[in-house]
Amino acid sequence: MTLHAVILAGGRGTRLAPLTDRTPKPLLPVAGLPVVAHQLVMLAALDVSRVLLTTSYRAQQFRDVLGTGGAWGLELDYCREDAPLGTGGALAAAVDRLAPANGDVLLVLNGDQLSAHDVAAQLNAFAAARSRLGAVGTLHAKPVADARAYGLIEVGAAGRITAFREKPEELVGGIVNAGTYLLDPSCLDGVSRRQPVSFEREVIPALLRAGGVLTAYVEDAYSMDIGTPATLIAASRDAVLRHGPAIIDPAASVDPSARVRDGSYVGPGAVIAANCDVRGTIVMAGARLDAGVVADSCAFGPSAQVDGPASLQDVVLGAHAYVGAGHPLRPGARVPTAAILR
Repeated sequence: MTLHAVILAGGRGTRLAPLTDRTPKPLLPVAGLPVVAHQLVMLAALDVSRVLLTTSYRAQQFRDVLGTGGAWGLELDYCREDAPLGTGGALAAAVDRLAPANGDVLLVLNGDQLSAHDVAAQLNAFAAARSRLGAVGTLHAKPVADARAYGLIEVGAAGRITAFREKPEELVGGIVNAGTYLLDPSCLDGVSRRQPVSFEREVIPALLRAGGVLTAYVEDAYSMDIGTPATLIAASRDAVLRHGPAIIDPAASVDPSARVRDGSYVGPGAVIAANCDVRGTIVMAGARLDAGVVADSCAFGPSAQVDGPASLQDVVLGAHAYVGAGHPLRPGARVPTAAILR
């Protein structure tokens, strides 16, 4: 049995704008590493034969940043979608590219998600379900109080999934799809390679209707879907705090009077001037906070600048955006890429 990994990274990330205007969301920094790099670190600890990254939006940037995977001891390849195929179509195209043998396993990750669950334990659960029940897939699942942002799963005997409902409209708790899949490649038989197909909304329900066996591996571990600036900032803060109060790149400049804390990240070439107070904030490469800027739970894109004094809460600046001294920004404001506010 060979384990192949597929990372779905083709989404545009419109809810993360302006940070994704020039950068695909899987390449945005979390504690100084691109989101997808955290996944590669995890995959390097598993016996993965090959990693295939499905891309679409700004596809070349992935190659430029990640290369061929040698930095992680992995063989990394790319499958570019000329037109978006959805999660199901992208997976089907990935199977064609990987050409897995009978008995091989696909490990599927979403490129905008971080999870601390035990993938090796999920793999063992799939192997057991495959042998005992003829299962064609095992999904990581977790309990939540509000399932509206997830796929709601009904789990029966032996962990078998009996029903799947993607993103219910009403407020309801339960066991949900947490977004990491172990699949028999046969799951993608018959899935179109030419038009968009949703794995969650179309392929999974069709498999269940046809009598296919899918099981749930339930583990209530840390996970974060990075779909908005708030979740990006939260994910970075959580990752930084596992190491200390802040991560400051050696090539950054931080004035001795400035405070950088509460899970903040400061990237290479960034400048934090005198008397700044930076809390739970992402300051990307080359960004500058002038003297007296207070930033709480903010994200500053590459080469963005804020003149001080200023007090900012939940504010996001796109790359090369500029905010002059005294320009008011309400909490939650988003300043477009290259905008100039004086």
